[in-house]
Amino acid sequence: MRPLDYLRVLRRRWWILVVGALIGTLVAFVTRPSDLSVAIATQPKYQFRATHLLVTSPDSTSGLGKRFGYDRLALMTLRGRVPAAAMKELDAVPLGSVVDKSTSDSESGSEGANSGPKRRQARPDDPAVPKGAITIIVKNPVRYVSIAAVPDPATGALGVIATGDKKTAPIVANTFAKALLDELQRIAKVDLDKKVGALTTDLSDLNTRAFTLDTQINATLDPVVRNGLVQRRTTLQADIDEVSSELVSTQRTGPVPLDLGTFDAATEEGETFLRIAGGSALSGGQRQLVGGAIGFFLALALLVAMELLGARIRDVAGTEGAARMPVIAEIPVVKMNRADRFVVATSADPASLTAEAYRSFRTSLLAMWQRHPRNVALPTAANGNGNGNGNGNGSSHGRGGTGRGRPLRTLLVTSPGPAEGKSISVVNLAAAFAETGVSVIVIDADFRRPTQTRYLDRPRNPNLGDLDLTCTPEDLEAVLQDTDVPGVRLAASAPTKSDPGHAIAVAKAAAGAAEHLADIVIVDSPPILLANDAADIALGVDATVLLARSGWTRRSGIVASADLLRRLEATVIGVVIVGAEHGARAGYYGYYGYYGYGYGYAHPGEVSIMKKLIPWKGSRKPRSAAPALPRPPVAPSSAPAPAAPPRPETPPDIDDPWV
Repeated sequence: MRPLDYLRVLRRRWWILVVGALIGTLVAFVTRPSDLSVAIATQPKYQFRATHLLVTSPDSTSGLGKRFGYDRLALMTLRGRVPAAAMKELDAVPLGSVVDKSTSDSESGSEGANSGPKRRQARPDDPAVPKGAITIIVKNPVRYVSIAAVPDPATGALGVIATGDKKTAPIVANTFAKALLDELQRIAKVDLDKKVGALTTDLSDLNTRAFTLDTQINATLDPVVRNGLVQRRTTLQADIDEVSSELVSTQRTGPVPLDLGTFDAATEEGETFLRIAGGSALSGGQRQLVGGAIGFFLALALLVAMELLGARIRDVAGTEGAARMPVIAEIPVVKMNRADRFVVATSADPASLTAEAYRSFRTSLLAMWQRHPRNVALPTAANGNGNGNGNGNGSSHGRGGTGRGRPLRTLLVTSPGPAEGKSISVVNLAAAFAETGVSVIVIDADFRRPTQTRYLDRPRNPNLGDLDLTCTPEDLEAVLQDTDVPGVRLAASAPTKSDPGHAIAVAKAAAGAAEHLADIVIVDSPPILLANDAADIALGVDATVLLARSGWTRRSGIVASADLLRRLEATVIGVVIVGAEHGARAGYYGYYGYYGYGYGYAHPGEVSIMKKLIPWKGSRKPRSAAPALPRPPVAPSSAPAPAAPPRPETPPDIDDPWV
């Protein structure tokens, strides 16, 4: 295939590339890795460890740091409200925790942002992560960060360690430390509110009891009872004063002071370099883009493979290589609507490119036939020695001694398979012959799918089914129909339910009888590989033309058809490519002006793209027969001219491209 052929294939089947790209994108989207894998893949090359150090006051005895203990503070940093608040501020999400088996079971019941089944993230290139560390993903920009809280009761310190890139790690460590301090302050405030609430409730109860006692004292007249109530009221007043004093003191003092504070905040200067991470750097969008590109190129490879495996006929070189015979004409692509499907373009529109192509077909056909090796010159009665026995002793220059072979009288048009342009080529070729003034008879020998009556707009009756095997020119004259194409008459095909053997024999007899009624007879036959009709008729006509439709006919079909005609020793002129595609400037005049084996484009000014790209590459020179030299004048002499040696009748070689 030529480069232009690949472009035509892409233009015809572009949707395969689109579907392939969409499938590749969809597969990349469905098989996309988790957010953790994407974050790991897109993290910066260098990894750092940043530490925010929290310490407690040595002289503190009642602070929250002493109250909770360092192990519990470390657990609070990675579980519950602290990581939730920190990740909300960082716009991050939790992605599991890296824990030991010994601690995963004991901590599986803890609540918070990372509660539930623990996932062990196996990364062989990761540095040693402290026990109980969690993994988060910072969304904007996407960064993979590990957080750990390491307590040290001996020194009264708590280290919040973040492992990630140089800029993100300090921010994450400081944010988690701040969230822990905020949580401790919240707990202290909650404790204060609870204590104030309890004291307020106690004070309200005491005041209620005091009011009740005051009422009883005022209502009692008995001095003894009254003294007892007064003593109780005095004791109750002391309790009221004590609770009120404690409430005022608690409100004045406020929450329990934090004995835990920042000793050394995390900074980029204080980070520790850990490793160089490997792996891919493809994000989700890049992965889908790469998947679409892979799908596109796979579809392109599939498309090329389909074309190569299908091996359809597309150009002259491929057709000649498959058939081992020359291409005598190229009929261009004709775009028509359904209303113009059965219009004979050569007659209806003589100025069209299609009409010019069929005229080129006619000219090439006649020129190739006159120089065909099978078209040997016939002996004449007016030979050199005066005897007309035709035994090879006289001149052998054709009828009348003109030096030319016999004229083409009967032509069979066939193709390897259906829908390859036989019928439309027959009627257009007949019109091209008729416009030169010769009489033409079209015989429709395809009784299985007859179409000539539709092209020439004639009824199905009378037809070849009305004839018998002893068909004479007078019998054939009775079934011939005049057509709207001047000079062309039609012999309609036999009925579709005819006996195949009888129908084929009648078609052969009609072709022989038609030679006496017209200058040329063109026979339309069924595909040669699907029925025996064409092979049988090819033995009874002067010449056969094999049609191939560009982009439709398979190379194997052309090879099989040409081999079959060679085995039958049928006289084949060559191959005609129907539906050939050319450039916008091409004249579509096909091939003409043959001399021997030579042929060429009718548009010599057209230079192919390959010739422009590779100007130093020489083109294949066509074979051409040696030009006939003029005969020297013969001096008058009484002596008889020597007889020409007889030409042996040897069958042509199977490799002869003309066979």
